[in-house]
Amino acid sequence: MGKLNAPVCILVNGSNTGVPGCTFAPDKIVGAILVDKSFKIADADIPNIVAKFQEACLAAGKNRAYPIFRFEEIADNSEDETISTLGYGSKQVTKDGTYDWSFRMTNGLCFHNHLRGFNLADKKVFFIDSNNYIFGTKVDGGMMGVSMDFFYAKPFKINDGSNATIFQVRFAMGKPSELNEFVAFVKSEVDVENNVKGIIDLELFEIAKVAGKATIGIRTACDKEDLYDTFDDLFADALVWACKKAGAPVVITGVVKNAAQKGWDVSFAGVGDHDISLVDAAALAAKNIGGAPDNGYEGNSVTVTMPA
Repeated sequence: MGKLNAPVCILVNGSNTGVPGCTFAPDKIVGAILVDKSFKIADADIPNIVAKFQEACLAAGKNRAYPIFRFEEIADNSEDETISTLGYGSKQVTKDGTYDWSFRMTNGLCFHNHLRGFNLADKKVFFIDSNNYIFGTKVDGGMMGVSMDFFYAKPFKINDGSNATIFQVRFAMGKPSELNEFVAFVKSEVDVENNVKGIIDLELFEIAKVAGKATIGIRTACDKEDLYDTFDDLFADALVWACKKAGAPVVITGVVKNAAQKGWDVSFAGVGDHDISLVDAAALAAKNIGGAPDNGYEGNSVTVTMPA
């Protein structure tokens, strides 16, 4: 219980200074994973931390994790500590400097524009170094991501004839203790970059339609790679498709592949505008369409006006 006019002081004794036989320091940071501020790796899940991130990459809503690889160079703009000089000339540290790291990437404009979608997001971050250590901060019962003042994917700088186009992402972290006194790190036994991958957006498009049947194609949204030859049989399954009219579910009676048109014939009853889509990323992965250690997939919806 507190007492009136009784300050609470902490006796600072420092820490023991013996040097352990196995010293450790982070290596080059090569990637990051953005997560919701509530995302936590529990102590019991730390031995399976990669699997937890793989699961989170397919999750819906705020539970989704977003891996960002590969960083090719760093610009460290971190602040030095702030020193105040007193009237008699003595000095004291008034606050730690904060971390401010910018990383260059070479994944191109489409990927970079997706990252710019996080510029106003309130996220935390895990970092991964070149030795596959995953870094976060200790909390009761596990580890969480590092707090950020902001994440910022900068507008790209155009190729000037001497330098290739520059894409950079910036992490400003205002709590240096989270990566120092309270740092948490876990060694992954597998390559994190190759095993924790983000979702690739898919684009559904209308190929043809007749009464009761719409032929739909699927391609990647960024580079327009057609997926028919890779997933012809796997997408020929009514359980991976969905259909709605004016927001109400419509029963899909069958889906078969259409080799001649490199699409899938989706059959259902109804006329007028219908929105055809795929099930969510986790459900697609359960049908062996994407998922760890490969990228997951997530599709948009396409509106098809069905004839009578």
